[in-house]
Amino acid sequence: MSFSPVIFGTYGFGIAISIIGIMIAVSGISLGLGYALDEKKLKEFGKNEIIQSIINGALVGSLITLFASGGIITDVINSLASGTNTLASCPSYMDANSALCFSYGYLMSIQGYSISGIHYNSVFATVSGLLAALLSLNTLLGVISAIKINLLILSVSFSSILSPIMSEIQYISGILTTLSIGIAVQAALLSFVSITAVSVILPLGIILRTLYATRKLGGFLIAVAIGTYVVLPLTYIFNAATINSYSTSINSTSLTDVSSSMQSASSQLLESTGKSLNQSDSGPFTQIAMSLQSATQQLDESLNSIFAALSYLIMQVFILPAFSLIITGISIREFSQLLGSEAFFGKFRLI
Repeated sequence: MSFSPVIFGTYGFGIAISIIGIMIAVSGISLGLGYALDEKKLKEFGKNEIIQSIINGALVGSLITLFASGGIITDVINSLASGTNTLASCPSYMDANSALCFSYGYLMSIQGYSISGIHYNSVFATVSGLLAALLSLNTLLGVISAIKINLLILSVSFSSILSPIMSEIQYISGILTTLSIGIAVQAALLSFVSITAVSVILPLGIILRTLYATRKLGGFLIAVAIGTYVVLPLTYIFNAATINSYSTSINSTSLTDVSSSMQSASSQLLESTGKSLNQSDSGPFTQIAMSLQSATQQLDESLNSIFAALSYLIMQVFILPAFSLIITGISIREFSQLLGSEAFFGKFRLI
């Protein structure tokens, strides 16, 4: 027996249809025995299972139609993604779902992504670029702060001047490292959803829903598959549109500007250090100190710009995805109720 091609396979749907046939036979036998033995419980069980088998059959047919290649759900997702002029690169196994593809590219793509015709760096590219620049600068400052200048009447070290800046850099680097981990976790979740939602979770849910003992669990798994495959990636498109409507420069120009500023300040530091090492008296020390102060002030301004960018990055990596998970959880709960099941959220049942 052949079925309409589903995005990642058809075995689960075939097994579900076979089980539905078996359940119809079992319910028919139970109904017949109930009437033959005049047993009320057998009659009720047989009637209920026949109704449930018919519902399951309609559900399987509907899901095959909805999630097949070129199906209604697939077309709706792709049209919603293309309606906002989104464009991003992603692994080939995400190509069937444009929303998932964009979500992954928005988080991780090296080439960046486009929305409403404007190109942006991905969140990971922004975070990793800033982190690499800061780590390189911190290494340079560590080398410079270890230098001591011996003049005729005193000995001068740059460590007292550079230590506050190095502390800020280490603090920002810790935040950026946490952000990069959060991005990697979200990208892994999207990869898991794209690989398993339709190929494993949805067919397994249908199979379990056809069985009397696991019907509620099956309905819950179907709701999880639909919520994560449809609702979750669409919320990431909304997140990207939201964050970029407030700041059109954070992903494209600020990283370049900050990196250039830090490189310029680093050059000043190196030049000041070179002059200091070539001096044997305190005459030009004032000029060197002023040059060093100018460079550190420029670095401090660059770090303030990074602090401003961190608020947007934290919103992109943690706050907006938290709302995405809440919306997805609510959708799973509602889908579960429609399928006669319950969403097992424990203490988070309030959502």
